[in-house]
Amino acid sequence: MDIRKLNYRAGWLVADYLNETPQAITPALMAEVFPEGCSEPAAEEHIYAALLGGFMGLDPDASEEDGLIVERYLRPGLQRLDPARWASDPYYRNIRIGAASSGAWELAWQRYEPYELFLRDDLILTDDLRQIPAIGYFPSAFSYPSVLQDGREWMSIKPSEIQSSQAAIDAAFGRVVTFGLGLGYFAYMAARKADVASVTVVERDEAVIRLFREQILPQIPEKDKITVIQDDAFDYLEHRMKPGSVDFVFMDIWHDIADGTDLYLRAKPFEARFPNTRFTYWIERSLRCALIDRLEQISAKR
Repeated sequence: MDIRKLNYRAGWLVADYLNETPQAITPALMAEVFPEGCSEPAAEEHIYAALLGGFMGLDPDASEEDGLIVERYLRPGLQRLDPARWASDPYYRNIRIGAASSGAWELAWQRYEPYELFLRDDLILTDDLRQIPAIGYFPSAFSYPSVLQDGREWMSIKPSEIQSSQAAIDAAFGRVVTFGLGLGYFAYMAARKADVASVTVVERDEAVIRLFREQILPQIPEKDKITVIQDDAFDYLEHRMKPGSVDFVFMDIWHDIADGTDLYLRAKPFEARFPNTRFTYWIERSLRCALIDRLEQISAKR
């Protein structure tokens, strides 16, 4: 079976489900399957994946390809998440966020309903070249803070954001620059590290900076390590960041792969200008896979 075809179909099935019916699997439906409740997460995940495949229109008994998508994409990509584990994240424990607004931006709380499906991390890449969507659900409702622009979610402190930033947080050291502020999750977590001397946040929107400075920064014990600069990311890289002045860069200025691939391509050449600086990029695996798919589509048309 063509892996590229399976990757493409699995990705679109998950995207369509998330966009159209992410709450199709409900507590009532799960209670029908487990009338006495389910104490084994693995068993619940197995049933959830089968139900998910059904809602996606997959029929493993009638189609080998449908069976492969359920067994090699949905099941390995799916996780039942423990709300208590995520609520224990340092940001959740220590930062209190109330409703606030500034211009077109606002801080607000949103929530996942029980058994609602969502992306939980960047793509999972396997040795056999599968691109598996990392998906998950909570068995009970889970609330999370968000930054909204004109009512549209821009950045949230939820599993997908926490997980997809973790590698960069773990790797950060020395003098750090991060492009993109949001709710300051990366800045907060990086500043907590003893081997991080400073965190410079470059954010172009004044209203986002105001919300952060007024609502969040005063709560951060290591706030003296954090400097927020209003500037465009590429203007800062081009004109104000000096070679040898920064040890680590985290680029997080895109919403998703739709707007991120071109910005990623624009950012990559700056690595050559700063050879002693380590550059990292939010959801880089997904961005690189999207670019490979774009090149293959261009090649197929020739």
